[in-house]
Amino acid sequence: MIQYFEGIRIFTLNNRKFNRGSAVTIPGIGIFIGSKQITNTGLLRHEFGHILQRRQKGFLFFWFKIAPVSLASAFKSSKDKTHIHMQIWTEWTANRASFDYFNQPNDWDFDKYPIESTN
Repeated sequence: MIQYFEGIRIFTLNNRKFNRGSAVTIPGIGIFIGSKQITNTGLLRHEFGHILQRRQKGFLFFWFKIAPVSLASAFKSSKDKTHIHMQIWTEWTANRASFDYFNQPNDWDFDKYPIESTN
């Protein structure tokens, strides 16, 4: 069964890292998420925030500014446990865009998906 979130195709992966909560969004293709995370609304909202960034900022800004910084941060956080991926601007701005898109839901997890910089 093909699954969608807000009209965006969801691809499930049976991968240990993705099943622990990692995900990747490729605008124009979809959201790649662990099969055990398919009901993780917070993670799906966050990833959808990257779709919103692409829509708001455009192709060039997304692919040449947001995507490289986000990927470098994700890689760094996998190697350096003191690096908090969700605290970099690409992530909290994705959260903010999604938070607003979903009308500031009461069940938003601000600890996992902050909507402003804590630095």
